[in-house]
Amino acid sequence: MKPLFSSSNSAEIGLIRSRLQAAGIDCELRNEHLFAALPGAPFYPELWILNDENFDEAAELLRIWHETPAKSDMEKT
Repeated sequence: MKPLFSSSNSAEIGLIRSRLQAAGIDCELRNEHLFAALPGAPFYPELWILNDENFDEAAELLRIWHETPAKSDMEKT
């Protein structure tokens, strides 16, 4: 089990988690409730990949997610 991603943006974490699950990659969200219960805490919700063999594929999907412009960004050009 390895950590893949951490963010204060719970919507982003949820979207990435959904994409990973749709790709058949088992993942787990950690610190979600602690972050909400302790505002200003020195940690954010974390997305962990359960099977180390899937980590590289998950990291690639995350990279693609971050490099793909949002639809609203594409409309500006």
